[in-house]
Amino acid sequence: MSPAQSWVDHPKIVIDVVELEGTRLSQADQKQLIASLKQRKWEEKTDWKADVTNLVIKAERWDERENEGYSGCSVSVGSKPLRREPGLLHVLVTVHVNEGTQKRLKSIEIREVGEHKGQPALVSNQLRKLVPLNDGEIYNRDKFFGGLSAVVHAYQEQGFIDCTITPTIASDDDNRTVSAIMEITEGPVYRWGNVQVIGLDPKTETILRARLPKGSIVNPKLIRDFYQEYKSSLPVGASPETVGFKRDRQRAVVDVTFDFNTPAPQSIPD
Repeated sequence: MSPAQSWVDHPKIVIDVVELEGTRLSQADQKQLIASLKQRKWEEKTDWKADVTNLVIKAERWDERENEGYSGCSVSVGSKPLRREPGLLHVLVTVHVNEGTQKRLKSIEIREVGEHKGQPALVSNQLRKLVPLNDGEIYNRDKFFGGLSAVVHAYQEQGFIDCTITPTIASDDDNRTVSAIMEITEGPVYRWGNVQVIGLDPKTETILRARLPKGSIVNPKLIRDFYQEYKSSLPVGASPETVGFKRDRQRAVVDVTFDFNTPAPQSIPD
């Protein structure tokens, strides 16, 4: 196929002019985005506007904007033909950016769901303090989900290692607020079962076993703390990542194997 025939079968689109509307990017960032769009070519029959949209979203750094309370962001792309030459259509593109609205946290409600007996393991107002985001603050996605992770760890340290949390986030555009609900399913309380230790000196092994007496409530933090506190006494490369856990859900028991002869996984250098 000759080059001329290829142009006919696969005509390209090139952007000559870019008009940005509604963006909050700095002038320097706008120039960089426009230059990037002008340097590209797309096949005319493809959904090239979707590609333009994704490039704008990346330039706008909306993942960071979510940590500044913004939601409801959107991009619309329009085009107007300017001139056509063999195999190439030159266009003007108009990009309208809707930055959305900045919202503040109205409240976080913590509920315990599922089957459990007696009082909840942890009190909701104690759990609420684990979320580093106060009512009335600008909503921050990373702080919210970081707090959610902290709540899960708090349950795991009480033996609820099957604990799951389902978050629901609702936005109120009129009042510019965000309300969140965490629904917690505790699951059973697990206890330590058999502990096997391989490749550790007797003195340090005794210390380790004393932290995990059979029948006591499972707390993964005890293992992490051990590796941290006795790092200098452990074989080189020892890591809690190599610990083997065998979970018996029916009996709510966890057997543990520490193999200090197994080297920790090493990252591949760049």
